[in-house]
Amino acid sequence: MKVPEGRRHLFAFPYPVAIWRDPPRSVELAAEIARDLGAARIFTVGDVVTANFLAAGLAPDAAAVDLKTRRSEYVRTVEAFPRILRVRNPPGYITEEAWAAVEYAVKTPGTLLLVDGEEDMLSLAFIALAPDDSAVVYGHYKGALIVIPVGKYKEIRELLKYMEPC
Repeated sequence: MKVPEGRRHLFAFPYPVAIWRDPPRSVELAAEIARDLGAARIFTVGDVVTANFLAAGLAPDAAAVDLKTRRSEYVRTVEAFPRILRVRNPPGYITEEAWAAVEYAVKTPGTLLLVDGEEDMLSLAFIALAPDDSAVVYGHYKGALIVIPVGKYKEIRELLKYMEPC
């Protein structure tokens, strides 16, 4: 699936809980909010978010990273996960391969998706595929940590209808 150019703005809005704090406090708040809203599992998307969770001693159930940040830095997270799946996912897309990998990851704790391309859009795949007692956490490009308690915000899954088949 691909995000149409005219709909990209829908996917850049920070849904629904934005935490504007620096780590480790942002990670602590994200975990606390997720638990308070009934999340038994946390899935992270993004190198810095995943690294910050690990640094705070909170290993996500699964994560997606591309080993880059907006500043092109290498962020080391691979060693913390017992299972690594390599997937291809170009910017602005969710490939069938990546969708299947996310589906596997939500069912298999300890899985890291190592993305060749860009992992950003996989947050939507995690939201669509994760059980209702989960939270998806990712970084917003303006610096906030975004927490989505999946069962409480199912309508976010509706964003998939705006994507085009590849």
